[in-house]
Amino acid sequence: MRSIRGRSLSRLLFVALLPLSAAAQTQDMTDRAIRLDQAIQALKDEVLDVSRDAQAVENAVLAPEDQRVSIYVSLAIRGLLLDEIRIAIDGGPDELYRYDETEARALLAANSAQRVLRTAVAVGPHRIRFSYSGRYADTAPDSPPVTGQYEAIFDKDYRESELEFHLSRASRFGDQIRTSMKEWRRQR
Repeated sequence: MRSIRGRSLSRLLFVALLPLSAAAQTQDMTDRAIRLDQAIQALKDEVLDVSRDAQAVENAVLAPEDQRVSIYVSLAIRGLLLDEIRIAIDGGPDELYRYDETEARALLAANSAQRVLRTAVAVGPHRIRFSYSGRYADTAPDSPPVTGQYEAIFDKDYRESELEFHLSRASRFGDQIRTSMKEWRRQR
């Protein structure tokens, strides 16, 4: 009988200690998962730092600050989804930016602007041609596109230049679209 009681007692102790062992293993797994998550986050931060540094080097080489021109588009027309933007400087070839559905809708948010081009030009006056094509969200797929074009001259100095093309309604109740250009200058 004693051997049966001894086995029963050892089984009882084993069963009683089993949850403690499982809890210790669970805590160990949790600690390892936290350390792994922290290591992954550190790697992500490192990748972002390297990417930022690489972008800075690329910008400095391809478009030095004294030649750099960044071109932005902003929109103040509800429901106008842009399909594409074309930009030509000094009669050169068109630089084309095509919008996907997500980008076109993002541009509809209040106070949003999107950089569509960064390029390099020499100091001095330059002619720029900006054209766009789009559609209203509630128009039929076979409707003709909404298009427009704008030409202007901007004067590039030794600082980085930022040009913003803004599309808005020409009047509060009309369907005409007005394009305007604003030149932003960074202060030194």
